[in-house]
Parts: sequence; C-alpha cells; structure tokens
Amino acid sequence: MKYLFALILVSTSLLSFATEVQQPTKLPALALTMADGSQINTDDLIGKPYILHFWATWCPYCKKLQPGLDKIHQQYQQYGLQVIAVSFREDEDANPAQSLIERGHHFKTAVKADAIAAQLGIRGTPTTLFINRQGQLNWATTTSDPNDPSLLEHAAKLATSK
Repeated sequence: MKYLFALILVSTSLLSFATEVQQPTKLPALALTMADGSQINTDDLIGKPYILHFWATWCPYCKKLQPGLDKIHQQYQQYGLQVIAVSFREDEDANPAQSLIERGHHFKTAVKADAIAAQLGIRGTPTTLFINRQGQLNWATTTSDPNDPSLLEHAAKLATSK
C-alpha cells in the first residue's frame, strides 16, 4: 500500500496540478507532532474529514495558497472539516506556527514532518491531501492557486459526505 500511495502522490507532483483518486486509498496511521508539543494521530481522526497541507515557511507558493485554505477552514469547520498545515524541509530556526499566525491563518500546525512526508512520497511544496471521514485519500493537489474552484469543490464534498 505504501508504494501505491507514493505512486499516486508522485504522479500528482509530476503533473504539478491536481489528480482525482480513482480508488480512495487508506492513509497509513500517522503521528503528527504539533507546534505546541501535542500529537495528532490520524487514526483518531477517523469519522472526521480533514486536509493535510504539506508546506514550508520559505515556500512562496505555499504562502500564496494558504489564504484559500484558511477560507476553506473557516467555511467548513462547522461541518467538522479540519485543515492541518504539515511543515517539512524547514531551516533549523524556522517557526512554522508563528509564520501562520503572522499571516493571519487559523489552522493547526504540525512541525518537523520530514519523515511523514517521505513515508507518503511527498517531495514538493505545496502538496495538499483531502482525506474523507473513512481516513481515505480522496484528492491530492499541488496547486498554489488559492482561488482554484476545485479546492472548494473537494472541501465541500468532504464536509458534506457521510
């Protein structure tokens, strides 16, 4: 399964835009270390839709995309949809959570996630994964366009599906 998941993400990265996942793929169990020192385990998110946004503080394309993701977060959080920023490939002195706060964004931040990105086959930023209530990858994108209508379309599907 690891290689199938990596293949999906690598193909997305090479295309530099989005790909529809024909057969939803179960996300492996991940333990995300949050900026505040707590942990979020993806197995604990089963039953809730969420978006994992892989990014880095130095990435101009991530900075461009994040207002769109924050808009999604604000619009769909009442349906239980979470956006989790997953920081990787950072400089030692980077403070991802503070960067997001300074940019006015409201989503949670996982830090030092290089191993998780590698496990999933994610090599580039931004890479954004849309995970359904069953813990399956429904859609993956490398878009940096905060106004891409596909972002809202897929977020709405996640938020309103059972």
